[in-house]
Amino acid sequence: MARRTLKQAYQEQSPTNLENFVFGRDDASQGQEPNQTTKEAAASGAEIIIPISKVHKTFSFTPNGKPLRYYYDQKELKEWGETDLKPNGVRTALWVRPGPEKSGEYELVAGLRRLTACELVGITEVPAKVFNWSDDEAYAAAFDENDRRRDFSRLEEVDNILSILCNRLQIEQDELISLLYRMDNEAKGKTTQNVLGNPEAKIIEAFFVARGQLTWRSFVATRLPLLKKPPEILEAIRSSQIDYTKAIEIAKIKDLEQRTALLKQATQQKLSLTEVKTAIKQVAQPSEETLQSDIQPKQADLKKRFKSALRKVDKTDAWDNPQKSQRLEKLLQQIEKLL
Repeated sequence: MARRTLKQAYQEQSPTNLENFVFGRDDASQGQEPNQTTKEAAASGAEIIIPISKVHKTFSFTPNGKPLRYYYDQKELKEWGETDLKPNGVRTALWVRPGPEKSGEYELVAGLRRLTACELVGITEVPAKVFNWSDDEAYAAAFDENDRRRDFSRLEEVDNILSILCNRLQIEQDELISLLYRMDNEAKGKTTQNVLGNPEAKIIEAFFVARGQLTWRSFVATRLPLLKKPPEILEAIRSSQIDYTKAIEIAKIKDLEQRTALLKQATQQKLSLTEVKTAIKQVAQPSEETLQSDIQPKQADLKKRFKSALRKVDKTDAWDNPQKSQRLEKLLQQIEKLL
């Protein structure tokens, strides 16, 4: 059975595990009467047609005031808008919530890709579902909607999961990451700290169970290492300068100067993934001049070593030692043959 989305959960009587987690409800409160915010959210979700000009991309519900998705290819979006949205219409409604300042104004919660594509091709009205969500509810709904998409990048996934967990546990990200690694070390039998028995660890485990995809241990093993990528690479992705896939390819370049140069070239010239991979291969293959510059010092060093060896042989008793003289003769024959 497919797991329920938050949207579906809000329209049902009983809350889901993920809803409980994100909104800070514990198991003991599940049987209680839902609060007013939950009632309003459950009663909302009416679909209406609204002008694009009334939908604002302020993202006041996210921790950093930015969308959950870091990058959209404008050319790709425009093509999608022209070939699909314009002739066929927007088939999936945006998720919005009422704007706090003006009646009839809305804040976008989910559907930035659709909205941007509509803007690029001149579509003026879109279908939208209106929810009376709090900041926490809006953020959780936006995360769940994006989390189910296959093109949600791993860095977007990591950042948003950490943000939700930090908010729920009321701790800083560095503390959370340290806690996750300590949990992992204990699970592997490396330590006996009993971290896994802590309330914080149980909350983390509950979140991943409710999310229904990878486990917290898989998250530590396959997702957290992304944060160890070069800082300029992570910053370029998070600031929407470059697509995640291209940036991760560029991160493979070990040399900082070469990596920074290619990152700048890729962002400024809007290189495709194929062009980025080609550029990386060129970086990995040294030029003829570089090879020559490496060869010349080696040749000079070899000549110096050879002369030094001759001087040492001349001063030793190798000529009078039968075994050594035989070996010297063989070496001399090899040199003569080489020359």
